[in-house]
Amino acid sequence: MMPSYIDEKSPPGERDVFNMLSGGPEDWAVMHSLDLAPWNRDLRTEIDFVVIVPDTGILCIEVKSHREIGFDGSNWTPADIRRSPFKQASDARYTFYRKLKELAPRFRHVPVVHLCIFPNAFFVLQPNMSVAESELMDSRTFGNCSSSSAFCYELKRRMRASINADGNLFLPGSPLSTHALDDLIKCCIPIQKRRPDCRESIRYREQELEALLSIQQKPVFRLAEYNERIIVSGGAGTGKSLVAFELARRYAESGERVALLCFNSLFGSWLNRKMDAVQPQLPNLVVGRIFRVLTKMAGIIPPENLDSDYWEKVLPLLLEERLTDPDMKAMVAFDRLVVDEAQDILSRPLLMNCLFTFLTGGIRDGKHVLFGDFQNQVLASRDMLDQSLNRLEREARPARWHLSENCRNYRIVARTSIGLSGLDDNVYSGFLRVGGSIGNFDIDFYSSDIEQAAILSNWLKEFRKTGYKPEDITILSFFSDAKSLAGRGMVQGWQFASLWQDAINRIHYGSVHAFKGMENKIIILTDVFLTEKGFKRDLFYTGMTRSTESIRILCHETSKDILSGWMKTGGSGHE
Repeated sequence: MMPSYIDEKSPPGERDVFNMLSGGPEDWAVMHSLDLAPWNRDLRTEIDFVVIVPDTGILCIEVKSHREIGFDGSNWTPADIRRSPFKQASDARYTFYRKLKELAPRFRHVPVVHLCIFPNAFFVLQPNMSVAESELMDSRTFGNCSSSSAFCYELKRRMRASINADGNLFLPGSPLSTHALDDLIKCCIPIQKRRPDCRESIRYREQELEALLSIQQKPVFRLAEYNERIIVSGGAGTGKSLVAFELARRYAESGERVALLCFNSLFGSWLNRKMDAVQPQLPNLVVGRIFRVLTKMAGIIPPENLDSDYWEKVLPLLLEERLTDPDMKAMVAFDRLVVDEAQDILSRPLLMNCLFTFLTGGIRDGKHVLFGDFQNQVLASRDMLDQSLNRLEREARPARWHLSENCRNYRIVARTSIGLSGLDDNVYSGFLRVGGSIGNFDIDFYSSDIEQAAILSNWLKEFRKTGYKPEDITILSFFSDAKSLAGRGMVQGWQFASLWQDAINRIHYGSVHAFKGMENKIIILTDVFLTEKGFKRDLFYTGMTRSTESIRILCHETSKDILSGWMKTGGSGHE
């Protein structure tokens, strides 16, 4: 039995089947709770039990614990059975076989069949063309199995019946050897949903995290224990991403199917890499950019070279259309949703509505935690954001928490960022990073690209002399890559690479928008043209707060008066 015991939170029917299997033949192998979603477009694809019978084949078992199960020709009852258990078991079986054949081609001739067990429900299987009698064991048959031996005998009998009924499957010529059985198990274990044997490493990691969390961040985890819907707000650098990441991981380790999503592509890739490094792996945790995750699950391949209208207006409608299929909706549904940089999604109502369609219970009854800077980093419609927040407050009635301690920036960098962008002084209540000096901040004004390039080159020389590597420096522009100073090749003598390029020994460049949610030691803002619009303030603040050490700003001289006005008026409001 792998694991050797069953989680106490498992449904009662699964516990009954587990107990029966645990007393089975010694040469059998049984794995409980396998999640195959990573190998099936992240669709909900779970197998309650995989039973390896050396002289017969592999059996994938789906268990439903309900006391009453019915089907009226269209819908299953009770309502939490969202798709056919037989279809669910069949799909999981074929996904398992495809992945097994890919990982270990030598096992491609081992027959794989499926079975549904309803330990507590009487179910009459009418004669039909899609489900064979051997694919169901209801409460009558299960209850008549007086011992583990009788139960396992019945499983084996049904396996043989399913194999004989399928013209493409054949009983093995000889039983799997002990060595072959071990190899087969090794192929399966990495996709086990929960790894109780790794609890010690989980506890150790939690102890490490405890040392990293600030006094303000720790209550969010306690809040999450008692509230199913939460909104966590805070300025840049207050540790929202750290808490979101850890919270999503903890939800997934409890067995829920969880999505940790964001709007930004670069940040989504970073989240993915960070989660991939976590051990044990959590197949039931889907991480990344919202567009990549949802299109993959829905089987949509977007055309190339598309503008924002497709992603923000056309695609959400296409996704919602796919979800009119109840079977598809059941496969893509998440039990829990964690969103970082949520202001980027909430300010786009179509995208927000689409996202919550993927969550069991939706906005009102679903389980969700939203992290965002809803005041100072709004790079889309502020009016739409406010409407979405009001709707969440009205329908979901979430608990709220605010983070105000800056744990990313030196005080001088954060304070100057607030002052220059004209924000309220109360954005941060304190700073956890000590050190920093006037040398960590500088701003210069230019009148031409040639002048701007010369200043930038001098700054890069200074950082090189003080020991910074190229990868420690990121150049961010108010413009797109093609229109930026670095992107147009205006700075000679330096090797640059786009943010999207995985290049070493290069100084990376990109837009402030693209780098949202990310950070680096040295941030240099170029092509800074300011207007009185609140959007420009937020963009300015977002760019400046990406730095963990030093910030440099190249601002066009026509923006001097606006900058001076912001510093005088402070947080007088956004347009």
